[in-house]
Amino acid sequence: MSQIREIKDANNIVEVIGERIKLEASAINFRACCPFHNEKTPSFFVNPGLQRYRCFGCGANGDVLDFLQNFDGVTFYEALKTLADRCGIALKEFAKTKDDEEHEKLLEILSLAKEYYHFLLTKHEIGQAGRDYLKSRGCNGESIKIFQLGYATSSWDSLLKYLHQKKKYSLDLIEKTGLIVRGKNGNYYDRFRERLMFPLKNHRGQVVGFSGRLLNQLAKEVKYINSPETALYHKSKMLYGYSELFREIKKKEQVIIVEGEFDMISSAQAHVNNVVAIKGSALTTDQVNLLSRVAKTIILSLDADDAGVKATERAIGIVKEKGLDLKVINLKHLNFLADEDKVKDPDELAREKPKLWREAVDSAVSVYEFLISHALDIYDPKTPDGKRQIINRLAPILENIDHAVEKEFYLQKLSSALNVRESLLKEDIEKFGQNKNAVNKKNDEEIVKQSIAKSYQERNEEYLLFLLFNFVGENVKQKAAVLANFKFISNGFNQLIEKLLDFKGSFTLQKFAFTLAEDLKKSLMDALLNPDYEKTAKENDLEKEWQTVMVKVRKEALRHEISVINEEISRLDSSLHRTEDEEKKLDQLLALIIQKQSEIKKIV
Repeated sequence: MSQIREIKDANNIVEVIGERIKLEASAINFRACCPFHNEKTPSFFVNPGLQRYRCFGCGANGDVLDFLQNFDGVTFYEALKTLADRCGIALKEFAKTKDDEEHEKLLEILSLAKEYYHFLLTKHEIGQAGRDYLKSRGCNGESIKIFQLGYATSSWDSLLKYLHQKKKYSLDLIEKTGLIVRGKNGNYYDRFRERLMFPLKNHRGQVVGFSGRLLNQLAKEVKYINSPETALYHKSKMLYGYSELFREIKKKEQVIIVEGEFDMISSAQAHVNNVVAIKGSALTTDQVNLLSRVAKTIILSLDADDAGVKATERAIGIVKEKGLDLKVINLKHLNFLADEDKVKDPDELAREKPKLWREAVDSAVSVYEFLISHALDIYDPKTPDGKRQIINRLAPILENIDHAVEKEFYLQKLSSALNVRESLLKEDIEKFGQNKNAVNKKNDEEIVKQSIAKSYQERNEEYLLFLLFNFVGENVKQKAAVLANFKFISNGFNQLIEKLLDFKGSFTLQKFAFTLAEDLKKSLMDALLNPDYEKTAKENDLEKEWQTVMVKVRKEALRHEISVINEEISRLDSSLHRTEDEEKKLDQLLALIIQKQSEIKKIV
């Protein structure tokens, strides 16, 4: 057995996928909404016996290695290494490519930098300034440990010396991580100096970059600097705290999005753990795609300035495309906050009044309610000019609400606030929609199911195979014996029956699947993971359904044979000068048709 096969067999695909998305039992399968495309009705199935998955919406399919490569966005080697580590197998056979080796070394360098910065902050006297600052921000020791916070000294080359001289990594590789910068004179120096360090991790928990917070208030530098875009670090994909708080987000199926690292850390310390931070106020498609795997609701708590509000407006389309709910925490409009409790950001509220922060989360309003309130705040709803500005601001937002009842609710709310007739407001909104002529408007319907068209007989054969493998134990082989001489037209089905009849020992689907080549596994998977077959079989008695479909398949197979014979007869008939052998052949074919027709009548 190859080591790749050994590693795949040692990892249960249901467990591996279940660690990443929520799976629900469905007869012999598990199902979920597909993580690879937007859908509201689950069409993504995982079969524990075959150890494979398939989506009947977008066509994604494969084994546990395929899933990790597509879901985690990793190379084959990285996926294999992840599975090997998961089950405690040391990789021996697989040869890494040069890219794989460089990728690993870059991750090693960044991990060492994290440990170096963390040691300076927590163990070395030079990190006292960082410890004092964190204490002033209410950041406790547990958070420092969980998020592996660190400290960069004021030296121009302390990290460089540690990584290059002590750990022997090349300057070229260290530069590729973004940790050092090459000056005009050709010399290298540390990018981060005299800063509190926040390791930035990808969704797999690997350090891919850093954010550094300036501690010297007199220094003429920007407050925060981040790693540059590298092969590993991409700002648009970064969600600070995601890997550490993933399980909390998945458990609650909702996530709060804040703007800064301290907002996130203070929130977690206030026992609101389903929270992540983004860089700036722009929520990206990549970030929403990642969050949609584990959350059904996104709650924004961004700055209430113009940039934050515009980012909220842009987020509607991105979040809507993934079928998620979007809510907003509006710290300015929390009616349970007294004037003395008013705060500027989640960090301040979570630190000083954690109970009120938890209440603020529970009081999150829909994004439409937030934007209506904001428009009423910045424009005067009592003047004609103010009314016009409010409508112009909200028309493109309200016009794109899909659900009629929801749209009606917000139109009534706005109509009341503006003191205008709802019919006039609707008219203005509709005019906006007509003027835009639906330019760039994305269709929010589910992706059209795309599957290869199958003939009537192919569908029945596939369903018959589904029913066959839904019988228990030795009944599977007994039923298969009936199909020993049957000629399937579906690709691979004859080989599957042959393999099944040759199978030795007590039957289980997993043991049987172990004997199959990958192409036969796929053929079997296509039948076993079909939700339509599962639904139909569930509604009927298995034995009766088997007999019914057997009749259909056998009759259609005979009809197909008759059709083929008729084509041959037509060919012979078209010949003007038939030989004696051809005349005999024609008589035989006509007799064979009569025989096949008689067999069809006998099938009941």
